[in-house]
Amino acid sequence: MTEMQLNPESQVSLREFVKENELKVCQFLHFMLFGFSGLEEVTLEVFRSFGKAFQKQIIKKNSDWEKVGLRIQLFSLAWKAVIKAQNQVEYTWSFGRDTRPLKQLDNDLLSENHSYRLKRLDPELFMPRLARVDIDFRAPMVLRDVLCFDDEEVIRILGIRWGVYRHRLHRGRLAFRESLKGKQNRDV
Repeated sequence: MTEMQLNPESQVSLREFVKENELKVCQFLHFMLFGFSGLEEVTLEVFRSFGKAFQKQIIKKNSDWEKVGLRIQLFSLAWKAVIKAQNQVEYTWSFGRDTRPLKQLDNDLLSENHSYRLKRLDPELFMPRLARVDIDFRAPMVLRDVLCFDDEEVIRILGIRWGVYRHRLHRGRLAFRESLKGKQNRDV
C-alpha cells in the first residue's frame, strides 16, 4: 500500500480520499446493514463525521497521518454507525446460529459458468445468506475476506484484541459456510 503523509506541503485532499474509498465503505455498510431501510442516512452520516474529523486533523496540522490511518478512521466510523443502527432496531439482526457439526457443502447455491467450468455463488442468494451470520462475526469476515484488509487494519478498525478478532473471524467463516448448506427453496 502506498502511504502518503498529511503535511502542509503535500496534503491528501478530502475529495480525493473519499473518492478512492467510497465504494468500499458503501459495500461494507451494505454487507453489514443488508435490509436496513435507513442505509442511505447511515452512509451520509459516516461521510459527514469523517469530513469533520478530517478537517480537525488539517487544522491541527497533524503531519503523522497517512492514508492507511485515514482509512482506518473512516472504517472505524462506519463500524460505529453500524452498531448504532443495530441498536435502533427492535428486531434481531441475526437469524440465529446453527451449531450442528459442519458437513459437506450443498452445491445448490453455486451456479456453474460453462465457459470456465468455475462454480460461483449466485449473487441473489449471497447477501441473504451472509446476513444470517451474526453481526459481530460478520464484520471481521467482510473486512478481511471481502474488502481485503489485512489483519492489523481489521483489528484497529473494530477496536478489538488479536484473539477476539481471530475467534470472530473463524466463527463468522463457519457460520457463513453453514448458511450455504441450505436448500434453494428454503426460506432465507
